Amino acid sequence: MTDRVGLERFAGDALPVTDDRPLIEHAAWVRRGEFQRVLPRLLALATDVPLAPADPLRPGVEAERRELLAFYRYSLHAMAGERDEAGAALRDVLAHDPRNPYYLWVAYGKP
Repeated sequence: MTDRVGLERFAGDALPVTDDRPLIEHAAWVRRGEFQRVLPRLLALATDVPLAPADPLRPGVEAERRELLAFYRYSLHAMAGERDEAGAALRDVLAHDPRNPYYLWVAYGKP
């Protein structure tokens, strides 16, 4: 999603997650309304894929990243009750990966 500078800016003074402090297990994603508050902040920090243009992995990583960002757009539209926008974003996601069990579970409640 972002580079080290973006991560440091987002995480700020957050304590590290450790076995005796597993804060991430009960983090913003599980509290009502937090997904819609936190995800846009993360997306605002997005950077380019940190691979050289000639790196043979770059096209695949960029494609996966576009798919993931489309899934995030779908999620935000769906949670905001924006049905048309959510539907368009979901069609985009499923066009790339129509059998992804996670996408199907989130969208339809079943894989």
